[in-house]
Amino acid sequence: MCTILDNAINKGIEQGIEQGIERGITQGENLKLIMQVQKKIKKGDSITKIADDLVEDEIVISPIYKMVKEYPEDTEKDIYQRLN
Repeated sequence: MCTILDNAINKGIEQGIEQGIERGITQGENLKLIMQVQKKIKKGDSITKIADDLVEDEIVISPIYKMVKEYPEDTEKDIYQRLN
């Protein structure tokens, strides 16, 4: 009986770790995208140019662009927090 419980606990732990890794990867990708948008805004690029350069839809870039314009001194982590 303990074996069944132990297996269930171990499976739950493994699933939790996998979910944590997936979230970390997603967060890292989003932070990188925000950082790239910040750099392109500093260069004076438009939403359209940024989306084209980064091979993303404007609908993905637009909220990031607006936040960066509104809070230009924020770090990518600050912008990420504001968007989520």
